Amino acid sequence: MSDAPAPSAVPRRGRRTRERSGAFLRAAGRYVRTHPVSFAFVVIILTSAALTESLWGEDASVWGAGPLATFAAGRWWTLLTALVIPDSTIDAVVSAALAVTVLAYAERLLGSRRTAVLLAVLGLAGLLTGIGLHAAAWAVTDLRPVIAAEVPVLDPTTPIAGVVMAASAFASTLWRRRVRLVGFATLALFALYAGDADSWYRLSAALIGLVVGEILARGRERRAWHRSSTRETRTLLALVVAVVGSGPLVALISGGGRGPLSLVVDAYTQYDDELLSRCGRMSSSVCDEQVALLMTRGLGPALLAVIPLVLMLVAAWGLRLGRRAALILAVLTLVASAVIPVISLIDGRLRIDPWVDGSGAEYVLWALATVVIPLVLAIVLLLQRRKFPVLATRGAARTVAVVIGVAFVACASTFFAIEELGRRSFDRDPSVLDLVLLTLRRFLPPAYTNPAGAATFPHHGPALFAYQWVGVLFWVIVIAAVLWLFRRIQRPDPGDTRLYRELLQRGSDTLGFLGTWTGNLHWYSDDLECAVAYRLVGDVALAVADPLVPEGRRPETLQTFSDFCVERGWTPAFYSVHEDTAADLDALGWRNVPVGVETVMDLPGLTFAGKAWQKVRQPLTRAEREGYTAVWTRWHDLTVSQASQVIAIDEEWVADRALPEMGFTLGSLDELRDRDVRLLLAVGPEGRIEAVTSWMPSWTDGAITGWTLDFMRRRTDGPNGMMEFLIAKAALQLQEEGVGVLSLSGAPLAESPEALSDADPAPLRALLRWLAEVLEPAYGFASLFRFKGKFRPRYRELTLAYRDPLDLPAIGAAVGRAYLPDASRREIVALARSAWGGRR
Repeated sequence: MSDAPAPSAVPRRGRRTRERSGAFLRAAGRYVRTHPVSFAFVVIILTSAALTESLWGEDASVWGAGPLATFAAGRWWTLLTALVIPDSTIDAVVSAALAVTVLAYAERLLGSRRTAVLLAVLGLAGLLTGIGLHAAAWAVTDLRPVIAAEVPVLDPTTPIAGVVMAASAFASTLWRRRVRLVGFATLALFALYAGDADSWYRLSAALIGLVVGEILARGRERRAWHRSSTRETRTLLALVVAVVGSGPLVALISGGGRGPLSLVVDAYTQYDDELLSRCGRMSSSVCDEQVALLMTRGLGPALLAVIPLVLMLVAAWGLRLGRRAALILAVLTLVASAVIPVISLIDGRLRIDPWVDGSGAEYVLWALATVVIPLVLAIVLLLQRRKFPVLATRGAARTVAVVIGVAFVACASTFFAIEELGRRSFDRDPSVLDLVLLTLRRFLPPAYTNPAGAATFPHHGPALFAYQWVGVLFWVIVIAAVLWLFRRIQRPDPGDTRLYRELLQRGSDTLGFLGTWTGNLHWYSDDLECAVAYRLVGDVALAVADPLVPEGRRPETLQTFSDFCVERGWTPAFYSVHEDTAADLDALGWRNVPVGVETVMDLPGLTFAGKAWQKVRQPLTRAEREGYTAVWTRWHDLTVSQASQVIAIDEEWVADRALPEMGFTLGSLDELRDRDVRLLLAVGPEGRIEAVTSWMPSWTDGAITGWTLDFMRRRTDGPNGMMEFLIAKAALQLQEEGVGVLSLSGAPLAESPEALSDADPAPLRALLRWLAEVLEPAYGFASLFRFKGKFRPRYRELTLAYRDPLDLPAIGAAVGRAYLPDASRREIVALARSAWGGRR
């Protein structure tokens, strides 16, 4: 038998391939049409790299620019070639990637014509300025050791840096700050630590571009900055800590670095200078250079050498989230990284290679990079400690302290025991004091720990393995414990639920009652007149429905609640809010995306007469004719038999789902037990409950003026039309009670008919449409939305409001976890597979 696919499968598979190829080509065509300059620059970079063979690793420095190459040699044309020819394969790839991404972003802000002009002008200006500064620095004798010997510069990222900084003046407030902060931090990092000439040329172009952009953007209306100063301060300090932490690593990668601050790399070398010095002075079977290199330049010592840098990066991540533990970690690491090198230098364990003229300037720069900057940053962090109030739970703090203490004792004891048993592995017989000191030194970077002229070390066997890895193991445990501690924060008090209900009865929208559900927390203004119900999922605070506020205080409440979240390191988001709230958030600089549609029936004057109501009127008439009745009640008024029937109907419905029952804004049996919630039952002639609905109240000035449908269940073997019957009866009976609004609640991930006509939606909306298709087989949101359309409702769009586009992945994950907190990974994967199979 042949294993070939069925004949009909081949054309189908080929058709899908052609469709995907066509979609890719159309997307590429749109990119080229909207970013012609960026695309052309990529072509120029790759073509020039191929022609000069720098793309294959060949030396193309003859095309580079510099004080000697351009001016002394008279090769003026290098001012142009240096801006388009990369100097290596890696440079070509990085330059092309930046052109495709950040330069394309700048082109959208500036326009293609202006981008083309600025690429040439800012690239040339940055290059000339950098060359001038390079020549001036070389003329100062004391600076020559940290100024690279003149190597012609080839760097297409120089004009890109200038254009991006110029374009930042036209960006939104959020992205203007983000581009400038991250951009200049990165450029300064390479300039100060790596110190290559091209790093300074890029920085020069960026500074000129910043000035040019501000000039071009004069008179342009700009939105005021609305972000919390707390968040801004945290981001800035975290970035500075990350730069200080990663700077030495940049210097190490660049071959030791030639920047003003690159001498700090002496404190992070992975080898023991004293051991290498001894091996250079003597030759024996016990101590030779190969053994020393094996011990001090292995993977273990290399990792131990960069532990301070890793701790700084971990601390930076925690500082951004407002964690007090991250503040303590950063301060301790900064102080230790400043004090220990000084002690090592005094004891002779750390040496700084003097410059040729012996002027002593190297000690000034070393002290600045190694001592002054860390200590100043530590002081700044302590002064700003109020910006980091997020505390871990006491139990988690105690657990981490115990884990670190036990890990240190266990690692130190194990190391001492192994070294004691492996005395024969040492180059000389160590004393007990030698082993104790050696044990303590194995938890510090190697460059700090060698006592001059008295180094002792094992050279083979388990003793060597422990020598290389015990310190690394301890710090891995410490880092894992700290990261775990960052996640174990003190959760807020859920707030006074009774006060929330009092404010709810003062006046609320149709979905305000969702805030009373179990799992929600409550925030109140200082005067207790405003309230926000929110669900805390991880570090995302999902505000549920519109805030409860007196007239005119909604913008103030939205901003204050947002600041409240930021101070605690949370990401605020408003979920399922109506147009008025979304408009106020938009005025505060937020963005929003539709996440559902609420269907609302206005009851005054409602009749089910006419052809348009035929699909509702027929089930209503048939059910009444067959003896079905609609019974209003509450959960605590149900008989035991009735409660059992409602539970059985719900269990039958849940058992038929591909995933567990959803929550968050979708009620379950638990929400039916609230005494303010009314139930409407469809009861048959024999007393059997065929369907059940629940209704949540909404108030105006203390009086109930609306009811919102929540829980909907019916027997799978019951008669058709029961839901139409219950909703119609609810509308008519509530109309008699004087209620003005009947909400059929929101349909998650649904879109109004007007939105569905959008053939080319925004990427995020397109993603939500796909998610709706995935969940449709399990939950039938689209079917439910079409069902509600029978009642000719008024559509009210529900939106998700967010402040930062980069927060969307975390917010999306939080929404998913809020709706499906009990779903297992296996169930979610099975759902995705079934949805994908259905689409195919």
